[in-house]
Amino acid sequence: MYPPFYHIAYCMFGVAVDEAKAKEDFKKLCDEHFPVLLDTFLKDTKFCYSDTPTIADLGVAPLFTLIKGRPKFWAAVPEGIKEYHARVIEAFPEADEYFSMLDGFATGFKGEGADAEP
Repeated sequence: MYPPFYHIAYCMFGVAVDEAKAKEDFKKLCDEHFPVLLDTFLKDTKFCYSDTPTIADLGVAPLFTLIKGRPKFWAAVPEGIKEYHARVIEAFPEADEYFSMLDGFATGFKGEGADAEP
C-alpha cells in the first residue's frame, strides 16, 4: 500500500512530485487498496485482524495521516477508511504525542500541491 503515497505525500518533505501521478496513485488507493482493506481486513472486525488493535494496524492506519497534507484528497477518502484511521489513533493513546505531531505536520502543509484536486 505504501508506493502510492510517494507522489501524494512527499511534496510535504520538499521532494518534487508529479501531480498527475499523485492523482493516478490516489485513484489506485481508492479503487484497489481501500476496498481490500475495508472489504477483507475490516469486513467483520474493527481492526485488521480482530476487534483488538495490533501492530498491523500501526503499520497501516497512521500512514493515512499523510493524505491530510492534501485536504481535497482527504475529503475524498472513503468514510470507512477515515473511521478506521480514527479508531487506530484512539486505540494507542500512549502514542498520541507522535500521532499529533504527524497530523499537525500534514494539516499544516501549505506548499505546492496542497490545494490539488484528487
